[in-house]
Amino acid sequence: MILIRLLTPIRLSIFLVISVALFFSSVANADVSLSKFRIYFDSKSRSDSIQIRNTSSTPMSYQAELSINAMTEEGLVYAVTEDPLTASTFIRYSPKRGNILPGERQALRFALRKPAGLADGEYRANLRLVTEIAPGTNGNVNLASKLAYNIPIIVRHGRITAEASMVNPSTIIYNGKPHVQVWLKRSGNRSLFGNFIIEDANGEEIGVLNNVAVYRPLERRKVLIPLQNAKKGPVVIRFTEIDKFGGDIALSIEHVIK
Repeated sequence: MILIRLLTPIRLSIFLVISVALFFSSVANADVSLSKFRIYFDSKSRSDSIQIRNTSSTPMSYQAELSINAMTEEGLVYAVTEDPLTASTFIRYSPKRGNILPGERQALRFALRKPAGLADGEYRANLRLVTEIAPGTNGNVNLASKLAYNIPIIVRHGRITAEASMVNPSTIIYNGKPHVQVWLKRSGNRSLFGNFIIEDANGEEIGVLNNVAVYRPLERRKVLIPLQNAKKGPVVIRFTEIDKFGGDIALSIEHVIK
């Protein structure tokens, strides 16, 4: 078993906390609930929407904008200014800002306008949604109630291909707890998105990690799967893509916890 000790800068720690919170933004967070955490357009779809619900007792305002980001091999997502595979130039959405009364909801609608001659493949953008308590008559805003959500937008066009594999599994200690580390490799013109499970020799599930992505053009990503009640012995690591987001890949690899 390998012990990993990380010295993480304060800035990176804040980024990680925010990223984890935003990744599961489909669940009610504070006084806001979103109906989706991911928007997916296949070759046939042209429109979609997200419901923003104000679950608080106070009026709320929101602002939405598109941005571009990239992913590291450790799975961190960071902002960039340019990307030849961005979908931000052919996505239209509205209303980009507004107010939502307590208990009410607002639909944020998206329309796809793909340019002529677009090459086959996957394109991606990021929807940044910022919500806050609406300003009162004196113009004051409660900054503690301001939240930001990052929602991936995936656009696939034409003939889509992908191949994937898992390699180099190992058992490590991460943040004081046992994990299985494995590399998820990708090739083709689309990203990967799916769930991991680890089963012991009896078929019992001892590790789970959901909603893992490897974004194009990244070719591999390190994945850390937390273990529960793990004992030494053989296990099987399984990765299954989520079919409603256009995934059809299922992988498995054997490993021995020592």
